[in-house]
Amino acid sequence: MEYGFLARIIDRVVANARVIRRAPETVALMAIITLGLSYFAFQQFHQEEVAALNDRIAAQERLLAEYRTKLKGAEKAATQIENLTRSLAEAQESLSEARSKPVPIEKQSRDPRRLYEGNNPIALAQDPKVDLEKKTITFPTVNAGVLLETNKVYDFQGWEVVACGGSQFYNTISDGARHGYSYSPLTCKIVGKR
Repeated sequence: MEYGFLARIIDRVVANARVIRRAPETVALMAIITLGLSYFAFQQFHQEEVAALNDRIAAQERLLAEYRTKLKGAEKAATQIENLTRSLAEAQESLSEARSKPVPIEKQSRDPRRLYEGNNPIALAQDPKVDLEKKTITFPTVNAGVLLETNKVYDFQGWEVVACGGSQFYNTISDGARHGYSYSPLTCKIVGKR
C-alpha cells in the first residue's frame, strides 16, 4: 500500500514535469508572480510590524520623558525638603537658645492693642482712631484690669498717652475670679513718644 501511494506521487511529479517542459515561460511567469505577491504580502506585514513597533517606541519615549520630568520634580522637591529641614533645625536651635536665655523686659515685643503701665500690660483696646492734629487717640472700647487714672502716663504703640482715666463712662466687669473696667469710648491725650 505504501508503494502504491508513493508511486502515485511519483507519477504526478513526472506528469507535472512534462507540462513544465511544454510551457516553461508560463511556469516561470507563475513563479515570478507568486514570488512577487509573496514579497508584497511579506513587505506589507513587515511594514505593519515596523509601524506597530515605532508606535510602541514613541509611547515608551513619551513615558520616559514623563518619568524624567517627574524625577526632576521629585529631585527639586527633595532639595527643597532638605533645605526646609535644615532651616527647621536651625530655627529649633535658635528657639532653644532663645528659651534658655532670659530676655530683658525692655526688649520683649509688645502687643499693639494694649495699653502699658511701665512694662506691664493693663488694658486691651480695640480699633483706635488717632488724630495727630488734636494729639488724641480715641478708643471705641477699652477693657482694663485696673481703674485708669487721669494724670498718669501710659504707653500705647510707642506713644506716651495721658489723661486716659477719670472718665465717667466705665462699667465694672467680672468673670468670677477677676474684676476689671470697661470704657466705651475712651479718649486719651498724646504727650510724646517713648
